[in-house]
Amino acid sequence: MALFHIVIVVWTLVTSSGAGEGQAFLVALLDFPLVALLQAIPGGGKILYNSQHGYVLFFSVVGTLMYAVVGYAIGALVRAVLARLSPADNKGYPVG
Repeated sequence: MALFHIVIVVWTLVTSSGAGEGQAFLVALLDFPLVALLQAIPGGGKILYNSQHGYVLFFSVVGTLMYAVVGYAIGALVRAVLARLSPADNKGYPVG
Protein backbone atom coordinates (compact mmCIF):
# COMPACT_ATOMS: atom_id res chain seq x y z
CA MET A 1 0.00 0.00 0.00
CA ALA A 2 2.89 2.33 0.68
CA LEU A 3 4.16 1.77 -2.84
CA PHE A 4 0.72 2.81 -4.15
CA HIS A 5 1.00 6.04 -2.15
CA ILE A 6 4.50 6.73 -3.43
CA VAL A 7 3.58 6.12 -7.06
CA ILE A 8 0.27 7.99 -7.06
CA VAL A 9 0.42 10.73 -4.43
CA VAL A 10 4.09 11.44 -3.76
CA TRP A 11 5.01 11.50 -7.43
CA THR A 12 2.16 13.96 -8.12
CA LEU A 13 3.10 16.14 -5.15
CA VAL A 14 6.78 16.29 -6.04
CA THR A 15 6.30 16.90 -9.75
CA SER A 16 3.72 19.64 -9.14
CA SER A 17 5.66 21.10 -6.18
CA GLY A 18 2.42 21.05 -4.20
CA ALA A 19 0.69 23.55 -6.48
CA GLY A 20 -2.57 23.14 -8.35
CA GLU A 21 -6.00 21.70 -7.87
CA GLY A 22 -5.21 18.22 -9.18
CA GLN A 23 -2.71 17.37 -6.50
CA ALA A 24 -4.89 19.02 -3.84
CA PHE A 25 -7.87 16.86 -4.85
CA LEU A 26 -5.68 13.75 -4.83
CA VAL A 27 -4.31 14.53 -1.37
CA ALA A 28 -7.77 15.37 0.00
CA LEU A 29 -9.15 12.13 -1.41
CA LEU A 30 -6.38 9.66 -0.54
CA ASP A 31 -4.88 11.28 2.57
CA PHE A 32 -8.12 12.53 4.12
CA PRO A 33 -7.26 11.29 7.66
CA LEU A 34 -4.11 13.43 7.59
CA VAL A 35 -5.97 16.43 6.20
CA ALA A 36 -8.57 16.10 8.98
CA LEU A 37 -5.79 15.75 11.55
CA LEU A 38 -4.04 18.89 10.34
CA GLN A 39 -7.30 20.83 10.39
CA ALA A 40 -8.01 19.67 13.94
CA ILE A 41 -4.66 20.42 15.57
CA PRO A 42 -3.43 23.92 16.35
CA GLY A 43 -0.86 25.03 13.79
CA GLY A 44 -1.91 22.37 11.29
CA GLY A 45 -3.32 25.01 8.99
CA LYS A 46 0.18 26.39 8.53
CA ILE A 47 1.27 23.14 6.92
CA LEU A 48 -1.91 22.86 4.84
CA TYR A 49 -2.15 26.42 3.58
CA ASN A 50 1.04 28.40 4.19
CA SER A 51 4.09 26.17 3.74
CA GLN A 52 4.30 24.58 0.31
CA HIS A 53 7.54 22.78 1.14
CA GLY A 54 6.17 21.57 4.49
CA TYR A 55 2.96 20.45 2.78
CA VAL A 56 4.82 18.33 0.22
CA LEU A 57 7.17 16.91 2.86
CA PHE A 58 4.40 16.13 5.37
CA PHE A 59 2.13 14.30 2.94
CA SER A 60 5.02 12.54 1.21
CA VAL A 61 6.50 11.14 4.43
CA VAL A 62 3.58 10.84 6.86
CA GLY A 63 1.13 9.74 4.16
CA THR A 64 3.46 6.97 3.04
CA LEU A 65 3.96 5.87 6.65
CA MET A 66 0.18 5.84 7.16
CA TYR A 67 -0.28 3.57 4.14
CA ALA A 68 2.59 1.33 5.29
CA VAL A 69 0.95 0.86 8.69
CA VAL A 70 -2.43 0.14 7.10
CA GLY A 71 -0.83 -2.36 4.72
CA TYR A 72 0.94 -4.09 7.60
CA ALA A 73 -2.31 -4.29 9.59
CA ILE A 74 -4.22 -5.75 6.63
CA GLY A 75 -1.45 -8.28 6.03
CA ALA A 76 -1.41 -9.32 9.68
CA LEU A 77 -5.19 -9.68 9.67
CA VAL A 78 -5.11 -11.82 6.52
CA ARG A 79 -2.37 -14.02 8.00
CA ALA A 80 -4.37 -14.46 11.22
CA VAL A 81 -7.54 -15.38 9.33
CA LEU A 82 -5.69 -17.82 7.08
CA ALA A 83 -3.99 -19.41 10.09
CA ARG A 84 -7.38 -19.96 11.73
CA LEU A 85 -8.88 -21.41 8.57
CA SER A 86 -5.97 -23.72 7.73
CA PRO A 87 -5.51 -27.12 9.36
CA ALA A 88 -3.41 -27.22 12.53
CA ASP A 89 -0.57 -29.13 10.87
CA ASN A 90 -0.20 -26.54 8.08
CA LYS A 91 2.75 -24.29 8.85
CA GLY A 92 2.28 -22.19 5.68
CA TYR A 93 0.85 -19.09 7.37
CA PRO A 94 2.53 -18.44 10.71
CA VAL A 95 0.85 -15.90 12.97
CA GLY A 96 2.95 -13.32 14.68
